[in-house]
Amino acid sequence: MGGGMSGFGWWPLLWPLVLLTVVLTLGYGIYARERTPATGRSQTDTALTTLRARYARGEISEDEFEERRRRLEE
Repeated sequence: MGGGMSGFGWWPLLWPLVLLTVVLTLGYGIYARERTPATGRSQTDTALTTLRARYARGEISEDEFEERRRRLEE
């Protein structure tokens, strides 16, 4: 009559499958996000900070500073 499962058929399996799908999707999203390389912006900011410090200490000329800054910001 009910196809087994106390008359409810396969419906009791639906919610665990939905929950499993959500958990696996979230897990994969977190995994994929961690594997993605960080943007180059952070590295550019660090390099620009170092370049400014070298210019402020007088280690490089204004022309050299401008040229390197231009290349970093490309």
